[in-house]
Amino acid sequence: MCEPWRGGQPRAARGRFEAGARPAPPARRAGATFRAAGGRGFTMIEILVVVALLALVAAFAIPKLDFSSYRVNGAARSLTAVLARAQRLAVTNQSNVNVLFDAAHNAVVLHEDLNNNNQMDTGEVVRRYPLGDGVVYGLGGAPALIYTPTPVSFAVGLNGLPELTFRRDGSASQNGTACLTSAAAVATPQPAYARCVEVVEATGRPSWYQYNGTAWVQRF
Repeated sequence: MCEPWRGGQPRAARGRFEAGARPAPPARRAGATFRAAGGRGFTMIEILVVVALLALVAAFAIPKLDFSSYRVNGAARSLTAVLARAQRLAVTNQSNVNVLFDAAHNAVVLHEDLNNNNQMDTGEVVRRYPLGDGVVYGLGGAPALIYTPTPVSFAVGLNGLPELTFRRDGSASQNGTACLTSAAAVATPQPAYARCVEVVEATGRPSWYQYNGTAWVQRF
């Protein structure tokens, strides 16, 4: 008597068609296309053409970018921030804070004068802030903002440098401006690069201006 079949499908076939089992995806064949899921791919030639076009556009666009303008704007904002910090320190410390404009080194120096003697004594904090790459004190051919037509209108003081002092009530020692421009505008006047930071004596508040080629415009 023949024994009834109990095994169902053969073991090899059963392993292939068990519930949830999926056949392994075919091995990816190396080719010259890159395909997104469900979309058309790009050939290597197409990618190289796009890269070449981007390089061509960059070659024409980058020389037209005006980095000097960005630099002098950044320097004017930084100088304004340094002056505002000096004012805050004077109020916080309840003593004078001197700001020196060092044109020879294209920097601004902040001195916490704790005993108000206008001397850099031992233990007093002195900080130096560079104006930034390609930025110098100057007007670059632009007219004076309000005061004398010089890069820095503050009177000469400590160490023979133009000096501005913030007092403990937040006021400044004098009215005046410190003007910046691009280093390139010194050799070849370019008034549009001129920026000036003004300080008002009564309030001590600093604000900066940009020369647009015809007039000074307040920016902050």
